[in-house]
Amino acid sequence: MLDFIRKTYLFGLGLTTVTKEKIEEIVDDLVSRGEVAEKDRPHVMEDLLKRAREEQQKFSASVKETVRNAIGELGIPSKKAFDDLARRVEELEQQSHSHGRRAKSDDDSTAPGA
Repeated sequence: MLDFIRKTYLFGLGLTTVTKEKIEEIVDDLVSRGEVAEKDRPHVMEDLLKRAREEQQKFSASVKETVRNAIGELGIPSKKAFDDLARRVEELEQQSHSHGRRAKSDDDSTAPGA
């Protein structure tokens, strides 16, 4: 039983890359060797699949957090910050163009001969 617990623990460490088919193979092997009763096979499968999904979610969250931290340390702006900046530049360009037109129109009206 201690060997089964150790194998389950080690199996848990590698769950982030284990497929359903691989879990079925492992459970079938445990059943054939008598380490898991045939009647417990569905429960063991369900438990291991659940743990695999949980580990995949934890791994994904960990990778996202690591990337987020790395991006922050590099000073790369977030998509939202970039989009906000692009919007602000566009607004300033529009203001600049409208001020330029107004200034040109003012110059035209004060030009000699006007």
